Amino acid sequence: MWCHCFDPGKDINNIHKRVREDATILSLMELVGASSDTVASQIIKRSRWDDLAGNEKRICIYFKPSMPSRNSIITGELLQVDCHVPAKDDYVAYKIQGRIKQILHGHEVGSRKYYFYGQLGELLTMDGFFCVGNRFVFYATI
Repeated sequence: MWCHCFDPGKDINNIHKRVREDATILSLMELVGASSDTVASQIIKRSRWDDLAGNEKRICIYFKPSMPSRNSIITGELLQVDCHVPAKDDYVAYKIQGRIKQILHGHEVGSRKYYFYGQLGELLTMDGFFCVGNRFVFYATI
């Protein structure tokens, strides 16, 4: 029997790979031709870091707390994607988030589809930077 259970490690790796291999995102992040280590250091699978500086841009991909549903064996799962850029590049953050919506909305991971759940608007970030976020939802069996 095939299990449609949520495997967070495998799922976030799939999403992370999709984002970091997208040519448009790499271009907007100014990472075209960069080493895989450099790309992985700027497109990360967590919400916190301690090394953002200068003109770097950062995409953070991570899960938020689950949402209960009417059925006790199904949960709504939330994936959040934040984009941090130098404040002067605020328009780039919106372009990146637009592209992320294009490549993740309807994307299937482990036989579950991710759907755009809404934009979060401007979020807190470090001084001199600008951040906007998007959320995606999918439903998982416990």
